Amino acid sequence: MMDKKSIIKKSAYILIPIIILFILFALDHQIRDFVKTNIKSAEWETFVQTLNKFGDGGVQAVIAIILMLAGYLKKNGRLLRTGKFGLFAIILAGIIVPRPTMTDTGASNLGPSITIGFDSFPSGHTASSFALAAILSSVYPKGRYIFYSLAGIASLSRIYLDSHFASDVFAGAVIGAWIGWLAYKRGKWQAT
Repeated sequence: MMDKKSIIKKSAYILIPIIILFILFALDHQIRDFVKTNIKSAEWETFVQTLNKFGDGGVQAVIAIILMLAGYLKKNGRLLRTGKFGLFAIILAGIIVPRPTMTDTGASNLGPSITIGFDSFPSGHTASSFALAAILSSVYPKGRYIFYSLAGIASLSRIYLDSHFASDVFAGAVIGAWIGWLAYKRGKWQAT
């Protein structure tokens, strides 16, 4: 039986992200306008495009496969499992994350989009970035600041490139971190 303090703590883990998400929904257009007006510049464009590639599921899958191969070749079970669970989390983040179509006209489609370039909520780049960061941070906790910083930078590039609203990125980060944590827990359980 859970005590009152434990219930409040677990409820906060759910309610706080939901409250933040609703605040971001309200501020999405203001954040977008601020970035377009005050931050966006030609000098940053190439740099941000490069950072954005780290959020691509294909690039992340290659990283996970390299970890698996290195683990296999070096006979390092921890590295091998990290690559496997990372790949699992990236794939799971891509399957679980539904993406309603959001356009500037305000139209939306509550279902997966088959039209490339119109996906918005939540950010798949962000979900897969945070899923991989969660796996890597769970296995290599000393690197967690680096892993989450890279995921955060790749995610912020989605706002800069006007591919996502801030709420899309936040939701992707929460979902991705949760998927990565679950994949790690599942893998840890299977390894024991």
